[in-house]
Amino acid sequence: MPRTAQRKKGQKKDPNAPKRPPTAFFLFAATRRQHIKRAAPGASVTHVAKALGEEWRNLREHEKNEFYAQAEIEKRKYEKIKEKYLANKKANSGPKRSPTAFFLFAKDRRPAIKQDQPDAKVTDVAKILGQEWRNLADSSKVKYQSEAVRLKKIYDIEKAKFEARKK
Repeated sequence: MPRTAQRKKGQKKDPNAPKRPPTAFFLFAATRRQHIKRAAPGASVTHVAKALGEEWRNLREHEKNEFYAQAEIEKRKYEKIKEKYLANKKANSGPKRSPTAFFLFAKDRRPAIKQDQPDAKVTDVAKILGQEWRNLADSSKVKYQSEAVRLKKIYDIEKAKFEARKK
């Protein structure tokens, strides 16, 4: 099963994040690596890796299934630990920032644009929204700007509470 990237490019890995569980192959390799090294002392890392891969490919299904079952147990343990970690991270991350006037406008207009142009890409919709916002009369923007100010005040209060609790 291929693993997908968890982080965006340039984003640092959280050192407190739980370590991902080993795959069935890695569990197998952990049990066989020393045996192969003893059989061929001085073997390079690549030689050992190739030998492990060859043994894994030649392993019978019922033998592999033991490692798959063990990997599944490790995965469940990891998911429980990760769930606790994410809950703790969320509790310590503070309140969500308030949206800007433009984002409030975009939230109102996006469904209508998507209905008018269902095949439009996300980037196309964003361009249309930006153009509409620039062309929008100041009197029409006031509604969104006043809501943004109201939400910003709420955010500032929430953030102050969070900061006070943090100390």
